[in-house]
Amino acid sequence: MRINELAEQSGVAVATIKYYVREGLLPGGERAGYNQVSYDESHLHRIRLLRAMITLGGLPVATVKQVVAAVEDPQRTIHSTLGEAQRAVSSTTAAEVLATAEDLGHGDIADLLDAYRESAAHLAELELKWLERAGDDLDALTERAVIGTVLGDALLTAVRREAQKQASRTHFGSPHPL
Repeated sequence: MRINELAEQSGVAVATIKYYVREGLLPGGERAGYNQVSYDESHLHRIRLLRAMITLGGLPVATVKQVVAAVEDPQRTIHSTLGEAQRAVSSTTAAEVLATAEDLGHGDIADLLDAYRESAAHLAELELKWLERAGDDLDALTERAVIGTVLGDALLTAVRREAQKQASRTHFGSPHPL
């Protein structure tokens, strides 16, 4: 497909696609003649992955570039790619969060830490089982590691907010949506 078709199918402007190619986020297309480049489904898929990381994951392009580099590194392991995706989403540690809460006068949030850790351990096991569904295909496993981390965080946040709204209605009886 030509770049205009790629733009139409992906919902991303031609200028943005060219930017992704220049930045190394998207491989260039195959030359189909003078001043013509052909793209395929792999390009469309990559653009969708990039948009998911940028839009839903909230990652800056520079960070996405680091994740893409990790994904494309021939020496990568699933563990190292997962680590890069996690660093891209946040490098904040639990200790930093608790110190900030303490500074703000809410150090007692640490009382929730054991429950958070227990829930997180359970989710991590479920996520790794989901990751394994890709089988032995390293590229598919790597993509799932990135998707599971970036979109998983966005999904977890969205579901947590929904649960907070419901719990607030139950506990406080608020007739107004949060």
